[in-house]
Amino acid sequence: MNGQTSQQKISIIIVNYCTRKLLADCVHSIQSNSDQQVEVIVVDNNSNDGSVEMIRAEFPHIELIANSENVGFAKANNQGIQKAKGRFILLLNSDTIVRPKALRVMGEFLETHPETGAVTCRLLNADGSAQASISKRPSPMLLLFRISGLSRLFRTDRTRRFLRKYCGFLLGSTVRSYLDPYTANGPLEVENISGACLMLRREAIEQVGLLDESFFMYFEDMDYCMRLQDAGWKLYYVPTAEIVHLVGQSSGGRMRNYSLHSYRSLFLFYRKYYSSITVMFIRSLVLIASLIQWMWMVVRTAFSNQGIYRQNRDDLAQVIRFCVS
Repeated sequence: MNGQTSQQKISIIIVNYCTRKLLADCVHSIQSNSDQQVEVIVVDNNSNDGSVEMIRAEFPHIELIANSENVGFAKANNQGIQKAKGRFILLLNSDTIVRPKALRVMGEFLETHPETGAVTCRLLNADGSAQASISKRPSPMLLLFRISGLSRLFRTDRTRRFLRKYCGFLLGSTVRSYLDPYTANGPLEVENISGACLMLRREAIEQVGLLDESFFMYFEDMDYCMRLQDAGWKLYYVPTAEIVHLVGQSSGGRMRNYSLHSYRSLFLFYRKYYSSITVMFIRSLVLIASLIQWMWMVVRTAFSNQGIYRQNRDDLAQVIRFCVS
């Protein structure tokens, strides 16, 4: 990483893969809603949709790293971090829209809270509803909560706020942490932050190091948050800043509900931090859930011509084979 800082307080790193229009919208939102000088670095993972040409033509002042192959999300972010000159470094998905004052609020929080190594803001869906962008440290219980589909029971902001306010003490710490983004009105210390919007302090990066490139895609953010906390840094969620996140589109339309990349990274994460018995439990849990979902997709495919069901069925078959390999 470049050890010399310039006048830029914030460096923004955007990893792109085949999201030309989203990338342009993201950069435009940064330019329109930043009330301070920022450095933007785009790292392109060998897109074939004209993304590189668009950046060169429309944003010639932006630093562009054009990879000749898809090196993965963690490695591409590391390339950007090593070029960054700012005091604070924001890892930002290409499928985001920065709202007014968001960058300033996060930057000021880091500036006034020297014990904080990373911060995020409130992430919003396209309809303005809040996203679950923070949580406790990834645990088998949190995975069970998500993979079982229980998290989808809390679909509306109104329901989530009601449950967190009136039933939080009954739900347990895992579910409470999932609901926290919907009720927090002020800064909240957290254990895990989504890599869709993760602003890091330069000193924290220099102490902890770069992202673990063993993770091609997914879970590199959880891993990094754990490393930051293990090194003594605090993580905060600041809901007074907002960024719109169009979930899943930053991977060029290839982020699927049953992504093999996701489960490879999941098992790598648990091997890194948990016992072999826990890893076996996680693999079994994923296998059982995938088998149930695969059988349901087989049924749906038999009675529907929609390609999405066939795609889901085939993706789940890959996950099942991976679990038993």
